[in-house]
Amino acid sequence: MDVLLSLPVLGYLLGPATFSTSLNLLFFYMVNLYVLLSAKLAFRNLADQKLKGSTLVLSQPALKVEVVGTLAIRALFFLAPSILFLLVDSAIPSLIVGIKRQGAAGLPTRTGGVKRSAKRAGPQWYRVIGLSIFNVLLATALQAGIELLFTKVLHARSALQVTTTLPLPWSIAKHVLRGLVLREVLQYYIHRFILHPRQPNYLSRRHQSYFHTITAPYSFAAHYDHPASYILFRFIPTYLPSVIFRSHLLTYLLTLSITTLEETVSSSGYSTIPGIMLGGVARRQDIHSKCRGKGNFGPLGILDWIHGTSIGGDVAEDVIDEAEKHNVKERGNDALENVKEGGKEGLRSWNTRRKSGKKA
Repeated sequence: MDVLLSLPVLGYLLGPATFSTSLNLLFFYMVNLYVLLSAKLAFRNLADQKLKGSTLVLSQPALKVEVVGTLAIRALFFLAPSILFLLVDSAIPSLIVGIKRQGAAGLPTRTGGVKRSAKRAGPQWYRVIGLSIFNVLLATALQAGIELLFTKVLHARSALQVTTTLPLPWSIAKHVLRGLVLREVLQYYIHRFILHPRQPNYLSRRHQSYFHTITAPYSFAAHYDHPASYILFRFIPTYLPSVIFRSHLLTYLLTLSITTLEETVSSSGYSTIPGIMLGGVARRQDIHSKCRGKGNFGPLGILDWIHGTSIGGDVAEDVIDEAEKHNVKERGNDALENVKEGGKEGLRSWNTRRKSGKKA
């Protein structure tokens, strides 16, 4: 299967090593266009689901809706893009190597996601895929188990709201924002003080022996970890905030979509990432893997910036770069000048009409 995925003939036909960087970037953006369009369609489906939510809840068991929705989000935003990236990396490496942050080391089917100078070889790509899928299924099973514990054993209300009363847009935005903020806090402190402590423990050793055996990450590496470390680091910070605030299922699925897409793209290993500030997130994740966890502990980098644990740039620099990229200052000045000119013009028109009325 390794030979099949390498596809040397296809790579030769599609792109020799002499193609320009612009063609590399064009091809990369074509791949990312699929991911972005998939995200757009999924969010549109979530909006449609909101309109049809009452019918869905009445016609299907709540637990089934939650489990199927969770698996669909994981398949759409993690599994499908990761497979696509893996196929592209394997089929045309001469094109892709130019836009991989760590070059040839970022071609998983050829190097295992580890630099050649590394003391130990990285895990085989098919083992990474297998454990990643297992972890996703394990987290989903644990989520279903929590719901059964609440409803069937404790005879309490469900952990998430699955009701015919659907949340308003403002409520959705508020719960999503709170969930992402709390996820940032939980992941940072769990990652820094439990998975990378000064004195190693059981979880930190497992985390190092699994996740950090890949120093040049690719998308499947986002969910490649020891199951215990994975549940603590990936599942709990995403799921727990929705349980604490008892968010609606649709709100949780939207939050899960955002976090899953961020994890998939930021772990892809590409040097050019579309999206506001997502490139900085991907850069810091790549550096975190490359240096085996010496910094960049939070997913978005906000607490790394506050605590001074950022490596290779921080989130404040990303904000400044985005502002310069989009000419925010110049556009703001232009908008202010337009407002001033519009106000002066309006005042002149008002004076003219007032004088004309007096003459009449």
